[in-house]
Amino acid sequence: MFALERSGPAAREWGDVVKALNDDERRIAVQLAIEAGWFDRAVFGMNLSPDDVRYYSLRFPLTNQDTIRAQSRINSLDPAWVAAQTRAESAFMPKARSSADARGLLQLLPGTGALTARRIGMDWRGGESLYEPVTNLTLGTAYLRQMLDRYNGLPYLAIAAYNAGPAPVDRWMQARLQMDADFFVEAIPYKETREYVARVLAFSVVYDWRLNGKAAALSDRLVGRFNESAAQRRPFICPVPDPKQS
Repeated sequence: MFALERSGPAAREWGDVVKALNDDERRIAVQLAIEAGWFDRAVFGMNLSPDDVRYYSLRFPLTNQDTIRAQSRINSLDPAWVAAQTRAESAFMPKARSSADARGLLQLLPGTGALTARRIGMDWRGGESLYEPVTNLTLGTAYLRQMLDRYNGLPYLAIAAYNAGPAPVDRWMQARLQMDADFFVEAIPYKETREYVARVLAFSVVYDWRLNGKAAALSDRLVGRFNESAAQRRPFICPVPDPKQS
C-alpha cells in the first residue's frame, strides 16, 4: 500500500501489525521500511520502548545525502543542520504535505518556494515541483540561507524564523536584546517553536555524526560555529545496535 502511495491505509495496517511484534521484531520492521523508502517509520515506529533511543541509525535516517551536501555547500550551510531540519520537517518523506499546504522534504509553502526561486534565478514550475527532492532542497536551503543572513549568522534565530516566521522572531529579539542564546531559546513564547529549535539543534549533532563521524558541540552550533578546526570538533561513537542481529 505504501508503494501504491496509499499512505493512510498503509499507516493503519502498520499500526495493527506492530502491535503483535516484540521490540526486536518491530525494529527489524522499521529497518525494512526505511530500506523501502518509508522513512517516517523511523519516527512512528521507534518511540514505543525506552531502549529505542539507542538505535540512532534507525531513528535518524539519511537520504538524498549528495543533494544535501551539494546545496549546503552552495549556500554555505552545515549539511548536518540541513539534514536535521529535514528530519524535523518531513522525516525525509518527499511527498509530505501539512495542513497549511507546506510541501516536501523541507516543508515549503508554494508562495515561499516561488519567491525563493525568483530570488535565486531558478525557474519556478509550480507547487507540485516542491515534491521533487532536488527542487525542494535547492529552494529550502536557499531560504535557510536567507534566514541565516537576516539574523546575522545565528542559527537558533534562523531556525525559529523558519518555523514561526520572521515577524515573531523580530519581536522576541526586541524584548530580549541581551539574552544569551540558550536562555533565548528557552524563553521563546511559542511552545511549538521553542521545542522545534531545540529539536533541530539536537538532531544536527546526530546527523554530524552520521555524515562525518564527529560533531561540533551544541554550544558552538547555537551561535553558528559548525566548521571549526579538527581540534575543536569532537569525534565520538554512538552505540548502533543491529536489530537483525538481536
